[in-house]
Amino acid sequence: MTSVKYALCSIAVLAISPLLSHGFHVSIPPLSLASRISSTDLSASLKHDISVDNSIKPLTEPKSPTLLESSVALAAAFIISSASAAWAVSGGGLDYAGIDITGQDFSNGNYKGKDFTQARSSKFVIAKGTTFAKSNLQGCRFYKAYLVNTNFEGADVRGASFEDTSMDNANLRNINAVGSYFGQSLLDVQSMEGGDFTDAQIPVKTLKLICQRDDVKGTNTVTGVDTRESLMCL
Repeated sequence: MTSVKYALCSIAVLAISPLLSHGFHVSIPPLSLASRISSTDLSASLKHDISVDNSIKPLTEPKSPTLLESSVALAAAFIISSASAAWAVSGGGLDYAGIDITGQDFSNGNYKGKDFTQARSSKFVIAKGTTFAKSNLQGCRFYKAYLVNTNFEGADVRGASFEDTSMDNANLRNINAVGSYFGQSLLDVQSMEGGDFTDAQIPVKTLKLICQRDDVKGTNTVTGVDTRESLMCL
């Protein structure tokens, strides 16, 4: 019987726990007296002794951040944003779209599928004088990029997009441009010697003029394809 009374006391404590969390004061007889208290007496005692504890203070309004706390928060935000930008450039998100990489060395690297397009709101150059020699640029996007004096010699640009770019004096020697997309700016490049342009998408009028160039000759050292044949120049 004693064990049953102890169980009743435990159940009672669990039942009034929500009251305690809301500021109510509950008086419960010590467990040592449980053997002398009936279930009816326990219920009556609980009902009689439950009272509101007015000493509990209401929650205060949250404090405004101090100058030091605000400074720390701003510093943390700056660090996070800087890390995000670095991650984006390394290939985690935004790639190189709209970024000025003028004169930088991207040679002998793997940039497969990266985005090098020029942002519409950007007025600065993208890759003037930049070198991508012997790099993997498969599937990259250079849409509207500024590629004046850019070096693509020996690069793998299969499936890459070069529409609406500025390619004045760009070096396309020995380039592997199978299945790539070009615009009229292809006429302005410095050299196409040894390039493989098999299945490349080139405007018909532009292609006719391309075939008249003296530098459209040679054989690609990687694919072994003749440049003129890859362009279907007669």
